[in-house]
Amino acid sequence: MSRIVLGNRGSALALAQARSVFAELTAEWPDVNIVQRVIQARSTQNPADALLGALAAKQLSMVVTSLDELPAVLPDGLTIAAVTRRLEPRSTLISKGQKGLSELPKGALVGVRTPRDATFLLAQRSDLRSELLSGGLDEDLAQLANGHLEALVLPAYEFIQLDRRNRLDTLLEAEIFTPAAGQGSLGLVVRDDDDLAFDLAYTLQHRPSADRASAERSFAARLLAHSSHAVGALATVFAEGELRLFGAVAAVGGGLLVQAEVTGEAAEAAELGRELAEDVIAQLA
Repeated sequence: MSRIVLGNRGSALALAQARSVFAELTAEWPDVNIVQRVIQARSTQNPADALLGALAAKQLSMVVTSLDELPAVLPDGLTIAAVTRRLEPRSTLISKGQKGLSELPKGALVGVRTPRDATFLLAQRSDLRSELLSGGLDEDLAQLANGHLEALVLPAYEFIQLDRRNRLDTLLEAEIFTPAAGQGSLGLVVRDDDDLAFDLAYTLQHRPSADRASAERSFAARLLAHSSHAVGALATVFAEGELRLFGAVAAVGGGLLVQAEVTGEAAEAAELGRELAEDVIAQLA
């Protein structure tokens, strides 16, 4: 019997994501021995790098991870074989008294997941303060409850994946707080030379979600290669096969926010991402 090893991080969110993929793959491929393995990153190592390193070293057959945690350009020899059906891509604002972003008091301390998120937050409200969160969702909510934080800005899909929809407050539109490329999407990464792993992963491919992710990631890859600005993107695919891509860059330290959009055929998703990136680069010049 062929054996496939799924790799994922050990957080509650990552485990929930991996369990859903494991259940679908085992139902679809009953004659393949599919097992799960948690990969722990070293204290100085990025979790995504640890997963991709284990995959490249053939300790894993497939990596299951949120696309917003992957580098915009994967290491040579690795590819995203499938993108599963996307959850909510926007971020949510959770605050005391359910205040909106414009209603938060001056100097309020807001918890965010990444430096990128902090940059986009301050691009809208330079008078706010941000703090990087290092715990799980329950720990984050506890910091809000105990008064350490005035608000949280987190990817909405975390609440959905962990069955905490009741805690979702305000969804932030992309023009106000642009999500990271691929946010809300789950990617299945395999080695280029592993045909079995690719075939298994591809059975979970959701084409509209994959097209959206392709546009967003190609936009981010081109811009991150060009500058050190924070990058965000959100693509939408319509029933008639049209794709709209909204992209934004924000300067680390504040003072610059450039937004642009492009519309075209979803089949040309990656090219549309690169086209929009060139437009933004021209505006930055």
